[in-house]
Amino acid sequence: MRTRNGPTLLVADDDRKSMLSVVQVANGLGYNCVTATTGATAWREFSRFRFDLVVADLNMPGGDGAVLARRIRTCSGTPVVLLTELGPTSLDVCGIADLAGIEVLAKPFSAAAVRDAIETNIRTVLEPAQTLSETEGAA
Repeated sequence: MRTRNGPTLLVADDDRKSMLSVVQVANGLGYNCVTATTGATAWREFSRFRFDLVVADLNMPGGDGAVLARRIRTCSGTPVVLLTELGPTSLDVCGIADLAGIEVLAKPFSAAAVRDAIETNIRTVLEPAQTLSETEGAA
């Protein structure tokens, strides 16, 4: 599962096409990915391993992205990007607008938007002296 050095993302989405799009972008950046198709599976993976970023669909079976984000916040400061067709107001609707470190990416999304969201959030977890180019060189 962890065959390369560098940041590792947990990507959770019940829509295979969306999940593969995110994984393709992340892999292209040299990052590792672990995938899940339900919120319950995503939480199980998060509980077992250390992730640098979580990208999750807001609307999934088995515990949606809002439930996952809430659980993550109880034990970690790992950034979370939620994918949703509802837009940024979905955080208010789900009651998680007050949680720090949550970004919303509207569906449908472009590869460039996914890349920007990943890179912006990965920067928040890198050690201050470490740069993205140093991380990519280790991959």
